[in-house]
Amino acid sequence: MTIASHATPPERLDFTTLADRHEAILFDAYGVLVNAAGALPGAADAVAHLLARDQPFLVVTNDASRSPERAAARFTRLGIPIRPEHVLSSGMLIAPALEAHGMRGKRVVVLGTGDSAQYARQIGATIVHPDPGDPADAVVIADEGGFDTLGMLDDTLSMVLAAHAHGRRPVLLLANPDLVYPSGAGTFGFTAGSLAGMLERALALLVGPDAPTFDVLGKPAARHFETALECVGTRNAVMLGDTLHTDIAGARTVGIASAIVLTGVTTEAHVAAAGAHAPTYLLDGLQW
Repeated sequence: MTIASHATPPERLDFTTLADRHEAILFDAYGVLVNAAGALPGAADAVAHLLARDQPFLVVTNDASRSPERAAARFTRLGIPIRPEHVLSSGMLIAPALEAHGMRGKRVVVLGTGDSAQYARQIGATIVHPDPGDPADAVVIADEGGFDTLGMLDDTLSMVLAAHAHGRRPVLLLANPDLVYPSGAGTFGFTAGSLAGMLERALALLVGPDAPTFDVLGKPAARHFETALECVGTRNAVMLGDTLHTDIAGARTVGIASAIVLTGVTTEAHVAAAGAHAPTYLLDGLQW
């Protein structure tokens, strides 16, 4: 089902009505199901509703810090009945992307958690610290935590510059392009996309027009959405997210419906200003 570009206001409805209109539901995690403080209102009931009617759904998240098993365990602890097979994180795209770039068995810097690094190890990559004296073959930014942020960024910048000076271009992959995440009521934090943005701006300043940039794996990249649609087995799906430039833009790229849920970073005013880039639907939350 292809969703045409439109400038009309999104339709406001509740979750059950939305679920009745589409064969499969794709959830963002942060800002829709959870935030750093815990489960968001209605999240557990919404998932239980889909499970009771055997309706396909998937959590399509840019959080590359946890394995599907660890992510599902966290959802379960918060009362949301999600199993590992319901999780498609951007981290799960790291191994295939490294493979596509010929990085099997090569040396890779991973900025992120232990689970983030494990994704790269799936193809036999050796995880190394960024060293300007011996540049790695690839850099993956997966998460904003799990490492000495400023120190690793400094070393990574110096390493990529050293490689460039010797005619080498390490593969640069960004699993999580989100700039911020909702950490609680009215509070936010920086995430991995902001770190990649810092590196890209510094490289552009120091290298110029030939500066390397990151290949984006997570939303809004089409590969994340296409993988999700393969998993749920239908294109009559709707993406529920809290961010216009990742959740909504990515859904539009692959031609599926989208809904902004007003429990994360996007406000109703942002949606009103989005014009032709607005979502198909608007939900106040997942409760009904």
